[in-house]
Amino acid sequence: MSRAEAILKQIFANAPIAIKHSLAAVNKGLETSQAEGLSLEASYFGLCAGTEDKKEGTQAFLQKRAAQFQGR
Repeated sequence: MSRAEAILKQIFANAPIAIKHSLAAVNKGLETSQAEGLSLEASYFGLCAGTEDKKEGTQAFLQKRAAQFQGR
């Protein structure tokens, strides 16, 4: 249980929008073909790539600091 909680903390340290879309892609992807799942994944990636959180994550990485995600 402690290992699961540690993994969950790592996941929740990421951008909320990315987490939401990742979970949606997994859940919807289980009900589709592989080609449809890959298309769905690409669509969600495109949505995440245009967010302020993506910019913050990139800047934080380059500045070697923890990202401060806002869910935008």
